[in-house]
Amino acid sequence: MLVAFAPLFRLLLASLTLLPAAVPAQSIQRCESKDGRVTYSNTACPDGTMPVRKVNTEPPISVDDRKGAQERARKESAAAKQIDKEQAQQEARDRKQADERAKADAKAKERCENARRDLERSRAARGELNARPSTPEKIEKAESEIRRRGSEVTRECSP
Repeated sequence: MLVAFAPLFRLLLASLTLLPAAVPAQSIQRCESKDGRVTYSNTACPDGTMPVRKVNTEPPISVDDRKGAQERARKESAAAKQIDKEQAQQEARDRKQADERAKADAKAKERCENARRDLERSRAARGELNARPSTPEKIEKAESEIRRRGSEVTRECSP
């Protein structure tokens, strides 16, 4: 029966070893009496004394640790600036590409409209040839022009 609880017991022991690290440091106060006598207390100040200030009980940071922390902070700051710079450059490239695509799309739309307009003019010219006497050569030339303009519309207006 004890064997079944062994993993649970080990877990309990491991969690107890972490407990002191989770408890915050106790607060210590400096207490002074009216005659200038100083006492330190981790509870309320004794009778006849007044709390003056809390005492810092944190261990001092070593010079090496402070320099290391400053160096890490400098490196992290430089890395963050580099990331920001790269993001700004990528956004600028994306905007430029979008502008270029928009210009290309506008030019393609204009070419398509011009091709359609030219096709309509060719059809109108062919209609005028039907309205009056024309030679077969002129009619064939107009039909050829319509076919050529139609292929331009197909080429310029396809997605």
